[in-house]
Amino acid sequence: MAIRAVHLLRDGIPFSETTEGKIGPITLDPDLGWRATENYQERLTETTRGGTRYDVYRSQKRHGFRQFGNLQSPKPKLLVIGDSFTHATAVSDNKTYYALAGEMLGMEVFAYGAGGYGTLQEYLILDRYVDEIKPDLILWQFCINDFINNDNALEQASLLNNNGLTRPYWVNGSVAHLSPKPRGKQLREWINHHSRFLYFIVSRIDRLRAVTTTASVETFIEAEGSGHGGFRHAVEVTDELMGRVRARVGTTPIVAFSCANVAPYSDGLALISAHYGIEYWNDVPDMVRQALDRGDDVQASDEHWNEQGHQLVASMLVKHMKARGAVVARHQYNAVR
Repeated sequence: MAIRAVHLLRDGIPFSETTEGKIGPITLDPDLGWRATENYQERLTETTRGGTRYDVYRSQKRHGFRQFGNLQSPKPKLLVIGDSFTHATAVSDNKTYYALAGEMLGMEVFAYGAGGYGTLQEYLILDRYVDEIKPDLILWQFCINDFINNDNALEQASLLNNNGLTRPYWVNGSVAHLSPKPRGKQLREWINHHSRFLYFIVSRIDRLRAVTTTASVETFIEAEGSGHGGFRHAVEVTDELMGRVRARVGTTPIVAFSCANVAPYSDGLALISAHYGIEYWNDVPDMVRQALDRGDDVQASDEHWNEQGHQLVASMLVKHMKARGAVVARHQYNAVR
């Protein structure tokens, strides 16, 4: 009852709601696994990693997009797709990297992210909405955990990148909905849909195991590099999925960056991007890393970017956008000057 009271007062989730699978800014979904909750808004106080408190207003609009621009705008349309770094729950709507970049570049922005998303889920979002938006440019936000989340066996072996939710995986050329925790699948499914208290408990147990273990699969991948068999398979799956992204959007240009540079993940993302003519900017996370090394307070308490971190990322993206030349919309609106 206490947890439901908090959800009611903080998140506006009805006290008796149990069947929709709504967990704050995400909602369980039979096809996507989960999705960003549509027409969701929240005011809260966040804390930087350095301990500074700041106010946040975050909202999710049409289809759950964090930013859904004007479809009739003459400006060039930028479609941004990513995971928790694009979901950006630790910053206000106008402080996200894509809101800042879009304002500086004069582009109409459409941005969708959901925490924990893998490449297949991101492709499914693209497939649903790309024809409605008709973007002139697509910005793809990778993260190093994409490879883990794209392979069920790797995710089962991960204590760091496993949220326990059933998700779609690309298996032998088709979509398969599998649990990353198969031994407790039925119980987990019941908890996810019906008991917010038990969800709170099991999610905290997962987090505790993640911070106390040294035996998660990521440790072995980073030690063995590209020679790790499971990682090689995940690279193949991710490559196939990005091939489907390229086929779906045709000649629409795609640019990409990752949330971090860590071998062998970043090397895999660079190779996959080159394979499909995606311009990959591997220096974007380096600016955040350099700021952290200087002692700058650029992360929220959960180590995602705070407002200052988003500003750094936006500045790098704008630099790259301007370097690649003017983006001209179908109505001859010159966005980058």
